[in-house]
Amino acid sequence: MKQIIYIAALLCMTLSSCTKEIEIDYRDIDPIPVIEGYLAPDLAEVKITMTRNMDDSVHSPGIEVDYVAIFKPDGTECALDYQPDGIYRPASPISLTDGATYTLRVTIDGVMYVAQSSLRPTIQISEPQFVWANIMDWMQVMEFETLNIPDGEEAYGWVRIHHNGEIYFSDAGKCTGNSPFDIGLYYDSDMEMDEDEIIYDGDTLLLDVRSIDLDAFTYLSESHAGNMNPTQYFSTSVADKVCLGFFAAYNHVQYEIIYHKTPHD
Repeated sequence: MKQIIYIAALLCMTLSSCTKEIEIDYRDIDPIPVIEGYLAPDLAEVKITMTRNMDDSVHSPGIEVDYVAIFKPDGTECALDYQPDGIYRPASPISLTDGATYTLRVTIDGVMYVAQSSLRPTIQISEPQFVWANIMDWMQVMEFETLNIPDGEEAYGWVRIHHNGEIYFSDAGKCTGNSPFDIGLYYDSDMEMDEDEIIYDGDTLLLDVRSIDLDAFTYLSESHAGNMNPTQYFSTSVADKVCLGFFAAYNHVQYEIIYHKTPHD
C-alpha cells in the first residue's frame, strides 16, 4: 500500500462588490477542560487548558488543577508537578515498557478525568530522501519507508515535521505491513504562497515519527480531518462532565535534515 500525503495550495479569489457587515451573536458557553498528555521514553508532559468563546482572542496558558498523575501497569503512581511554563512534568523520568498500558488521571474542581494509552513498539523508517512530485514542479516530496512492520500487521503513526523549530506538518496515519510515505513540501519558487509554507535551501527540518495506539490514532485523525467533536477520549467521575484532548504513550524515531533542493529532472 502506498500512502501519499500532499499539502494542497489554496487559491483565493477576491470579488469587489457592495458589502454589508453582518453581526453574529455568539452564545457564551461554559468552558470545557482540554487535556493533552504525552508519554515517551524521553518525555512526560500534560498541559491543561480551558476552551474559550469565539470572540475571545486570548489563548489560555496551561492552568494549575487539583491533581495530575500517570500510573504504571502495576499501579505505581508517578505524580506530575505544575511548572512555570504551564505544563505538568514528573520530578524524574518514567521508565516505560513496550506493550504496557499507562493511565493518566487528572482532577479538576473535584471531577476526575481518566485516560489510558498503550505503548507500541518504535516504527523504524528508512533515511528520508527528497524527490520531485511528478505532477507539480513546485513541490518536492520527503519520502521514507517503514521497515519493521510485519506483513498483515496494522500500525498507527503520528508524523510531525518541524521547520526551523516551528511545526510545519502533522498528521496521523496507518498502514498494514511496511509502506512508503510521501509528504509534499513547498520549495522556494516563483509561486505566491504563504511564506511559512516555503522550504528554502539550508533550512532545518526535523522529522518525528511516533508510534501510537488505535485510540490515539482515532482521536488525532478525527481532529486533523476537521472534526470539531472527535470521539471522547477521557472517562469522567461525573456522568455529565466532558472534556477535549487525548493521552498518547508513544515511542518515536527522529531525523534532523538540512534541506538542499535536489535537481529537477
